[in-house]
Amino acid sequence: MRHFAAALALALLPSLPAQAEQSAQVREGARLYAEACALCHGADGRRGAGYQTPIWGQGAQIRRFETAMGLFEYNQMLMPFDDPSRLTDEQKWAITAYMLANHGAMPPTAELRPEQAPAIRIR
Repeated sequence: MRHFAAALALALLPSLPAQAEQSAQVREGARLYAEACALCHGADGRRGAGYQTPIWGQGAQIRRFETAMGLFEYNQMLMPFDDPSRLTDEQKWAITAYMLANHGAMPPTAELRPEQAPAIRIR
């Protein structure tokens, strides 16, 4: 059932540029988001079963983290809510990159690196 939900979530993901125009990290983040995040936050980051407030885009909560590092640290400590240790830091960087690309805080062709994260502002 979990694989079916992940496949469905991938099919419903918001439309970033074609995969060829996405970094490997953003593509991996999309896959991981579908598996670990979409159930609660929605495939589009707006209408999840567990969280109805948008997490990226117009009216999004993502702005409260101020930088990519703030968002990563939140994801690192608390997400996925049922077991934050389920994903590695590398996987959480990929999900963070995917979220930032969806929000427009970084290009979908970019790779998010820890040393850059404090300087990437989320507006």
